[in-house]
Amino acid sequence: MITALVQTLAEILAGGTSLTSTEQIDFAPPGERQTKSGQQGLNVYFYDLRENAQVPQASRQVERRYIDERPLAAVGWTPTWFDASFLITAWDRTVLGEHHLLSEALSLLLRHRSLREDLLAPALRGFGNLTMSVCQVRPMDISTLWLALGAPLRPALMVTITAPINPNAAAPIPLVWERITRLRSSTADGHADSAASRRVSVAGVVKSALTTEPLVAAKVAIAGTKKAVTSNQEGLFYFDNLALGHYVLELDCPGYLTQRCNVLVDSQNYTFKEILLTPN
Repeated sequence: MITALVQTLAEILAGGTSLTSTEQIDFAPPGERQTKSGQQGLNVYFYDLRENAQVPQASRQVERRYIDERPLAAVGWTPTWFDASFLITAWDRTVLGEHHLLSEALSLLLRHRSLREDLLAPALRGFGNLTMSVCQVRPMDISTLWLALGAPLRPALMVTITAPINPNAAAPIPLVWERITRLRSSTADGHADSAASRRVSVAGVVKSALTTEPLVAAKVAIAGTKKAVTSNQEGLFYFDNLALGHYVLELDCPGYLTQRCNVLVDSQNYTFKEILLTPN
């Protein structure tokens, strides 16, 4: 459960903020993180787990079904619900940059206080939407927490997600921890006369990390699909009519290293990404 919650938060934060990859999210205790010069990122630290006292807890349930017209009953247990708490901090080259990134994360998480099931990691699905509180009740005093971490006090978001765990069910063990992209979009045939009905879901600009100049004709593809576009003279690109969910963009430009970028489509408004490519 904990790994699935961390994965869910990482994908939402990487896709909905100015970050471009889950690799920019660190999970170690904040006091142990080494300074990454010139690189922005978020730290998502899991620090507390306790049983939720408001949700009905584990009890026996009977599942009845028919196999070959014979009635069968299986006795099982409902899951136990826990409150998992996370401390989210930001780092950047400047303090104002950290405040800006933390503000982005706050606005994003407030939109997802009811975590939709389709945004959850596979191991958390099957129980509907999950509840997430942001900067509300704190399981422990904030100064006590930072003192225990042995780190100086800094701005942070306190996030608590209420999630189920069923100790009597076999826990899924993934061989590879990878993002699974589900696409349900049905796009038009690309003719100009259909442009009026197309909704931009993802837009962005591709630039050189060395000069910050826009890159022309950079190929941008959605991983796992046949959707691909190229950036225009201003380095801009867009995808339209995408279903809500997580996506991974793959960027390729002659003379530059290939790069992957996480993006989250979570509303009717488009998501904008500024992506910097590193020269070979």
